[in-house]
Amino acid sequence: MIDQKVILIGTVLAVALVVVFGMLIPLVGGVIALIVAGVVVGYLVNQNIKIGAVHGALIGLFTGIIYILIIYAISGFSEKIVGGLIIYSLGSIPVYILIGLGGGILGSVMKTRQQAVDAILEDSEETSSSKDNDE
Repeated sequence: MIDQKVILIGTVLAVALVVVFGMLIPLVGGVIALIVAGVVVGYLVNQNIKIGAVHGALIGLFTGIIYILIIYAISGFSEKIVGGLIIYSLGSIPVYILIGLGGGILGSVMKTRQQAVDAILEDSEETSSSKDNDE
């Protein structure tokens, strides 16, 4: 099931980070922003890796579309720019989707590992407390 709240949070975060990192680090700023947003979304979903990947891919899709619209608005809605934007969007949106997908997988794996470690620690605490009670 797709969590719309997490998608909205991730998209807003990704767009804000793409704009900020795009100004600070022009070549790789968008990639870093999408990976960070994908990791956050994958972590927030808190289910399994597949769901994290789907949410990350959706973040990449929506961020790519919004970024194209921002570029179109900045260019002054010029008809000359539209052809270049179509070609750019055909190349960049799939890349954004794949980067978001990778970030979503990373976030889901991080959350799954954290839950596994927490479960192991809880079991060890229960075992040590039961041994203390036996003595």
